[in-house]
Amino acid sequence: MLDKTADFWERQRKAPLYETLERHARRRPHPFHVPGHKMGSSFDRAGKERFESVFPLDMTEISGMDDLHQPEGVIAEAQALAAEAFGAEETRFLIGGSTVGNIALIMAVCRPGDKIIVQRNCHKSVFNGIMIARATPVYVVPAVDLGTGVAAGLRREDVERTLQAHPDAKAVFLTNPTYYGMGIDLVKMAATVHRFGIPLLVDEAHGAHYGFHPSLPHSAMQCGADAAVQSTHKMASALTMSSMLHIQGNLIDRGRLARALAMIQSSSPSYLLLASLDLARRHLVMEAAGEWNRLIPVLDELRKRIGGLDWVRLASLSSNSVYTTLDPFKLMLNLYTRSLTGFTLQKLLEENGVFPELADLGHVLLAASAGTSQEDVDALWRLLQELAPEPAAETVRIFQAGVLASSFLREQVMPMHEAADAGRETVPLEAAAGRIAAEMVIPYPPGIPLLVPGERIDREVLELLKELRASQARFHGVKNARLETIEVHA
Repeated sequence: MLDKTADFWERQRKAPLYETLERHARRRPHPFHVPGHKMGSSFDRAGKERFESVFPLDMTEISGMDDLHQPEGVIAEAQALAAEAFGAEETRFLIGGSTVGNIALIMAVCRPGDKIIVQRNCHKSVFNGIMIARATPVYVVPAVDLGTGVAAGLRREDVERTLQAHPDAKAVFLTNPTYYGMGIDLVKMAATVHRFGIPLLVDEAHGAHYGFHPSLPHSAMQCGADAAVQSTHKMASALTMSSMLHIQGNLIDRGRLARALAMIQSSSPSYLLLASLDLARRHLVMEAAGEWNRLIPVLDELRKRIGGLDWVRLASLSSNSVYTTLDPFKLMLNLYTRSLTGFTLQKLLEENGVFPELADLGHVLLAASAGTSQEDVDALWRLLQELAPEPAAETVRIFQAGVLASSFLREQVMPMHEAADAGRETVPLEAAAGRIAAEMVIPYPPGIPLLVPGERIDREVLELLKELRASQARFHGVKNARLETIEVHA
């Protein structure tokens, strides 16, 4: 989707931070500074061969390397190039994943007691940010996609009604796209939110590649959001933990945001991760489109083949969809069989060398990217083709539409931060009905809390948690990882 001048392309060919690190390494300097491995001279013998090519780039804030927390040199230049590429007024590199970006945004817009309108199926980092800021969340429950049974994005009319009921809210925070690649019309949503004079904040963790190819949806910045946090390592090519925060407009106090980032990001950020952000931006602008042009027909053929199987279907846009965009690189397998759950299918795939992104009771999510090969796709198809579970009618699907969304309709009895700090006791999960949660219960992935501190545990969510536990789902946020017990307000 980029249509830029010759000067733009000339600037974007540069990777100033990475190039500075390379020049310094070629000098073969004598490092009397941290880190202690001294550009690889001292390291575990067995691991040294694997890591030795990157040791010289693992720098610290020596002369010429700039400082992430006060950027004035090559980091500032790299961030400016990223802002230009992503269509932002300002971009901040994040070392700590999108988590630190989400938390910092909430700290920037909310003071204790302030209201913030939040999509209830946000990532756990959003809830943690609300707890740290001691803000008051006003939840909007997402629409459920009837074709897959998963919670998708927010309806604009639901957000507008919530804004009318809470005119003192300081911001709207939503997720777009979802983990499954589903998205809403952000242009209309931004216009709605801005009529109330507050910023639209977007967790765009899974959309770092958006806006860089005609087959992809527009990015949050292109749609008018005030801030977007992207996990550049998820669907683009940065190293894991490397993310970006993009900002535009005057509705966010950027000084307060900078102070929040300084508090929650390491004072010793990894230059390897920072350099990977510099290179990932250049790759998105200069090279990724060619790789996607190769991949898209391969995935289209895979979709046709999967369409011939009677026990599984792929998520797809239709006139009945509650979402308006779908990431072509996210392949969500929806199971229509009694013989397999998403978890058992995941296990079968992994036993044969194919590792999905995530599974739940009725789905397996596969995340392709510019790095996905024909060999990868062929291996997946061979396994799916060999499986022949008995198909089931749509009316008896394992994971019925509506279960996930209704699981978000909890009674918030007390503020999250108060419930997390209050007295607590441990009870068997089966005995928790009616009690007030004191811990966050987060099936992971995708990292979306089913319970947050202060919510009343009802029978419906209890049954869902028991079913997830029986399927050996992993949980974050809980003291007992197998969810045999749960902590509740005493």
